[in-house]
Amino acid sequence: MKETKSRIVVIGSYAVGMTMSCARFPKSGETVKGSGFRALHGGKGSNQAIAVARLGGNAVFGSCVGNDAFGDAAVEMLRAEGIDARFVKRSDKVPTGVGFVVVDATGNNEIVIDLGANEFLFAQDMDAMKDTIANSDILLLQLETNLEAVVRAIELAHAQGVMTILNPAPFQALPDGVIRKTSIITPNETEAMEMLGLDRHTPVSGAELARRLHGHFGVTAVVTLGPDGAYIKSAETDEAVPTYEIAVRDTTGAGDTFSAALAVALGEGKDLRTSVAFANKAASHSVSLEGVVESIPTRHTVDSSDLKIKGRDRR
Repeated sequence: MKETKSRIVVIGSYAVGMTMSCARFPKSGETVKGSGFRALHGGKGSNQAIAVARLGGNAVFGSCVGNDAFGDAAVEMLRAEGIDARFVKRSDKVPTGVGFVVVDATGNNEIVIDLGANEFLFAQDMDAMKDTIANSDILLLQLETNLEAVVRAIELAHAQGVMTILNPAPFQALPDGVIRKTSIITPNETEAMEMLGLDRHTPVSGAELARRLHGHFGVTAVVTLGPDGAYIKSAETDEAVPTYEIAVRDTTGAGDTFSAALAVALGEGKDLRTSVAFANKAASHSVSLEGVVESIPTRHTVDSSDLKIKGRDRR
């Protein structure tokens, strides 16, 4: 196993998260009372870069923000988190991305985003990162940015033999040939069904989704199952990995923490199952707190905690 930190390049979005809580989500045309409004750092790419850094990896972040106050705050925050922000592009044409997050009393969330400057990350920006990607252990991507950049980054990593983890969220269709150039995909159940072209109301188990994804794309599929952990299907592995017992307060950002933790563990040389278990544990900690960036745990928190595996016989 490697003794040095994992080197993770994260390509993706930054957006200011406008968040509030409510007792329940409104129906169409209805207004409900909310509380606790906050404007917070967010965006799936930024969240994952922060999680990589806090969980012990060396994170390099490629993104685009506006040449505005939100963009200034983004760069300052990234550097304060210990993230290499050299490849965070500034745009004069469009503002920094924003997202509106509403969390109900059960901890579930609904999100609407305006990608803004994230749409101005292009293939040539990835070409400028070619050597950095080549010297990394893992390339980690999501789909909350311009797909031109995502596709080019995947192509560069594939050509240079760099492991790529694609978190296909929020779902956007990519050509099958591009997905086949990745190493690992980490969809949740809804995203897995969309990737397979299935109706989301079709009853398909997480195990079957993982098997179908692996069969169709030929890459390792790690389907996240929320309170049921994750299911792995690769050429060597076909098994469920349970998560941990913890009180859920807010699920926002748990998927970002999971994918980042998986990248960190694999970059350190851990095997796939151990890495997924570590990712489950990190994500469990994240759902125990409100907020997104606020809930991303440190490596010490994850390693030193004594969470019980869900469903384990404790007699």
